[in-house]
Amino acid sequence: MKLCKEDILALEQKHRALFINSLSGFKSANLVGTANSDKQSNLAIVSSVVHLGANPALVAMVMRPHTVPRGTLENILSTGFYTLNHVNSDIYQQAHQTSARYDDDISEFNEVGLTEQWEDDFIAPFVKESRIKIGVKFRERKTLDINGTEFIIGEIVSIEMPDNIVSEDGFVSLEKAGSVAVSSLDTYHSTQTLASLSYAKPNKKVTELERKVSQTMSVFEQTERKQTQPNCVLVVAATGGIGHAYCDNLLQQYPDVHLIRMAREPNKLGPLNGNITDIALDLNDDESISTAISALKDQPSIDQVFIASGWLHDEHTKPEKTHRSLDRQHLLKAYEINAIGPALFISKLISTLDSQHAMKIGVLSARVGSVSDNRLGGWHSYRSSKSALHMLIKNIAIECKQSKKMISIVGLQPGTTDTALSAPFQKGVSPENLQSPDYTAKQLIKVMNLIDVNDSGGLFDFLGHSFEP
Repeated sequence: MKLCKEDILALEQKHRALFINSLSGFKSANLVGTANSDKQSNLAIVSSVVHLGANPALVAMVMRPHTVPRGTLENILSTGFYTLNHVNSDIYQQAHQTSARYDDDISEFNEVGLTEQWEDDFIAPFVKESRIKIGVKFRERKTLDINGTEFIIGEIVSIEMPDNIVSEDGFVSLEKAGSVAVSSLDTYHSTQTLASLSYAKPNKKVTELERKVSQTMSVFEQTERKQTQPNCVLVVAATGGIGHAYCDNLLQQYPDVHLIRMAREPNKLGPLNGNITDIALDLNDDESISTAISALKDQPSIDQVFIASGWLHDEHTKPEKTHRSLDRQHLLKAYEINAIGPALFISKLISTLDSQHAMKIGVLSARVGSVSDNRLGGWHSYRSSKSALHMLIKNIAIECKQSKKMISIVGLQPGTTDTALSAPFQKGVSPENLQSPDYTAKQLIKVMNLIDVNDSGGLFDFLGHSFEP
């Protein structure tokens, strides 16, 4: 294709807008948060934020001509402040919806399901769900004669982001933040780093840089988190080594908690002292799931759910060491127990909940199900079924953010725990790396008490560190 100026002008208007807008390539996706003098909030997506300088720290963005009322621009000019909030992969659909034309008295925050975050002495709202939040003071406005667009320049006065996305030399890892790019008017992209390159000099070969990004901060170390105390907890697969230890430690820490235990054979549940209800549940049976969910109608509102089910092997089936050992029935069984059963149970459970009821759901998973962490291969059925579980957790979490905003759902990695599941594979595990079920349960209870809705869809290990799927 080769077009001249006349060809471009001859294009149909909407076609031309989409076409020309695509030519500049990938652009940043930011939500601009503003408010008027009455603190009526406004939120708009922009793809034109650019860096102007580091001393002072300046950014600029292009806005449409001010020929009609534009709430974002008018709020910036009247108050002198606004926020820039990176759009991430969890919120890009809500962010896109802010481009709709809402009436002036309607807040886009409320309409699209994002949360206002107000800071002391700053008169514009941040987006709580964003991971990189920038407070900006308006400095200069340039109206471009060529087409009337507005070039708005601001000075960065505050920055909020996780510690673990910043490298030792100051580089910010947008991939770790989950920030997305946008092309044209309606297409969003996740990114993949090719390399960081050395400073270019004449007659010197460019080399790749190795950057050390700070380690993920554990939820235990984040002092702003508030530990919650559950009143009612549901534990699924409570007869297993970790499931039973979880119940035991929960009652020790919270003697007044109402504990609901579910198991395929409730008569095999170990005796514990406390306020306990036992319910039969077979995660491989849809009717059993429905019956168990129905039985919860007579129970108190559940604050936390811990699903401790999992399958790696049995007396007939061992983990595959090679693709040549792949077997249809082995794969189906792993997916049935490790992914399908928990997902169907969660789906039916949250469908019964009031949208205003807060609930935390933790599903026992495994780091070996992380595609990004897979360096050894093997264990095909187990790895892939746990990876499928991670995707289901993420999908359900995204959906809950639209309709069940008070629900948090995460995957939990227990570490190598001395249970029947790991028993045949403990030979190469050093004693200091083999955990007791009691220790694992205590750690996972701590994690469950500290996670919140902002963590929903994520994966956490027993030390409270998040890890990539």
